[in-house]
Amino acid sequence: MELQAFKEEKISSEKIYEGRILTYTVDKIKLPNGRESVREVIIHNGGVTIVPQPSPDKVVLVRQFRYAIGKVFWELPAGTLKKNEDPLLSGKRELKEETGYLANKWESLGIVYPLPGYSTEVLYFFRATDLIDDEPEPDPDENIEVKILDLKQAWTMVKDGEIRDAKTIAGLSLIMF
Repeated sequence: MELQAFKEEKISSEKIYEGRILTYTVDKIKLPNGRESVREVIIHNGGVTIVPQPSPDKVVLVRQFRYAIGKVFWELPAGTLKKNEDPLLSGKRELKEETGYLANKWESLGIVYPLPGYSTEVLYFFRATDLIDDEPEPDPDENIEVKILDLKQAWTMVKDGEIRDAKTIAGLSLIMF
């Protein structure tokens, strides 16, 4: 089937909420068959996820509390893009802020749409290598623990359910498979 057979056309959009990180809209749409429907959409600037590797068999993870679900997570360093921010520059900033590391080598690993059913968010993934240890500069509202793990240990944590963060699972998968 051609793309046109799937395309939905926006008829109208109502902004319900606009915050610092996201905007929430309710859109009236026309389906390819001519019927009308409603789509709830979260508009998001996107984010960046970094896979820092001090050596080919190691990975740097951070541990922090995630308020929305009330749990502490092991994750890859990551952050939200500022409006129109270059993802690589964001990745460099977030790596330094969250881990204290700087990287001499950066490799794009591609993009992932984590919630395409209702969000415009896109995550840009980068591998950071040839790391230089420096002081972290966390945001004032961040409380972060940094740890270097064997890659195999990190993947075991995924399989055992200790790592449940989707961007971390995706990032580890991008370098392991």
